[in-house]
Amino acid sequence: MTIAPLAVLGIAKAAFSVIGSLADAVSRPDPRPSQTMRQAFPQAQETVWHQLGKGVDVRALSRDELAAVSQQLYRSGTIGLDDHAAMSLDPSFAGSTELLTSPDGSGRVDWLAEFQARLARHLEQGDESSAAQDRRVLDILGRLQAGGKGVTSIRV
Repeated sequence: MTIAPLAVLGIAKAAFSVIGSLADAVSRPDPRPSQTMRQAFPQAQETVWHQLGKGVDVRALSRDELAAVSQQLYRSGTIGLDDHAAMSLDPSFAGSTELLTSPDGSGRVDWLAEFQARLARHLEQGDESSAAQDRRVLDILGRLQAGGKGVTSIRV
């Protein structure tokens, strides 16, 4: 009879150990994120800047390619009509029908350099309205360039 009480004690000890392990597991947080957590911290989604940016090089686009990118940004609601017009229309809005920078042999333009040159010209002329427009376009081009490198969010 001495063995039986020890066996019962061993079984009881094992049972309490299992119960304790289950209670511990229930009290521990789930390692997977909860629905609330997923809503509070959504995973990064590919933005329009990323989608378009990875398909273009703002330092080597033709006028038509720049206009097509601008059209997509405008249709998505990402840029306004004034920025779309500044990027899509002939550079005559800058006071000249000629580019301020030279295109490469295939007619592609470094649009960052072009709009930086326009900004410098407008600041030199004291044209703050056009300079503000140039700054907005430079911001757009910068966001596209960053998006092409995989950056999904930019705060300026």
